[in-house]
Amino acid sequence: MITWIFALSIFAIASFFFLNPALAYLAYLIKPVKERVIKPYRATVSLIIVVHNGDKIIGAKLENSHSLDYGTDDYEIIVVSDGSYDKTDEIIKGDKDEHIRFIRLDEQLGKYAGVNAGAEAAKGEILVFTDADAIISKDAIPALLRNFSSPDIGGVSGRRVIGDSGNLKDAQRYYVDFDTAIKRLESLTGSVSSNDGKLYAIRKSLYQTIPPSVTDDLFINLAIVSQGYRFVYEHGAMALINTPSRNHEHEIIRRKRIVTTSLRGIAIHKELLNPFRFGMYSINLFVNKIIRRLLPVFLITLFISSLLLSQLNTYYAIFFGLQGAFYASNVVYLLVLSRIRKIKLITRLFSVAFYFTLGNYGTLLGVIDFLRGKEVVKWVPIKND
Repeated sequence: MITWIFALSIFAIASFFFLNPALAYLAYLIKPVKERVIKPYRATVSLIIVVHNGDKIIGAKLENSHSLDYGTDDYEIIVVSDGSYDKTDEIIKGDKDEHIRFIRLDEQLGKYAGVNAGAEAAKGEILVFTDADAIISKDAIPALLRNFSSPDIGGVSGRRVIGDSGNLKDAQRYYVDFDTAIKRLESLTGSVSSNDGKLYAIRKSLYQTIPPSVTDDLFINLAIVSQGYRFVYEHGAMALINTPSRNHEHEIIRRKRIVTTSLRGIAIHKELLNPFRFGMYSINLFVNKIIRRLLPVFLITLFISSLLLSQLNTYYAIFFGLQGAFYASNVVYLLVLSRIRKIKLITRLFSVAFYFTLGNYGTLLGVIDFLRGKEVVKWVPIKND
């Protein structure tokens, strides 16, 4: 029995890191999807930004939004203030550009409500969503739009690029790079199993109202695919951001919230887990959004089963020892290396291990919250530092 638990744990962990990417690429080699028609695409565009108490960042965001190439003169920039009580509203109202449309929610209802309000008011054929802390590359919107030349494309995810701030910046950059590689592989075989909320676009005709307590960007992805359209990745549409997690505590809180709300969204669209209807997308979704969320559980069962089996076989003992060394490196990073930055290579390696463990701890808490039925409707974003 313990051997089976050990084997299952190994398989689940390997399926996320190695097996699923390999299967996605193999599926592309065997039966690639119809090649996308990529050419300039003209459409009316609505850029939608939701912000809560963002007076330190909204000015730069507006300036960036005005500098973009929209591929058309018929565009609008919709800024939704989600119950802000700092100087955010004042800054937005001070922007007299004719393309700006300001919507205020009198109380903070949560990002989902702001996205819904912006989408409902939008006049554009294509809705482009972006966060207030993301600086978009000048040609990002035409890069997103050209994908809609293919009539089967319902949504397009942009590319997240991390800037230079934050103690765990290197580890988080590696995580984002891995996630980006997965998105590129998934696009080869159909649709990405999640889009990036920092920058993405959809056809307005396919928009479905977002319910509370879900991750808005993932829910929109699920809604598009459930209607029979593809949601693809566009590497040429870049959104530059600061490090997502500012510190250890922030990473745990952030990861817990994302896991809880994303699982709730998948539960609403559970039909997408049927591979007989949605093919490779169902497999990708299951591995990247469910197995990935259960990774801390499998890490725990792997550690315990290795410990119990280590008394029977030298190989199990070695494997248990390697895990012990890995987790010990987390303690070394937290207590020593995070304070001494002169040993750059070792610090970088240990920071990746620490970030992996920290993220999985937050993930485990998120899974527990989901199973307990906890709902996360609104939160205070940390984006000003």
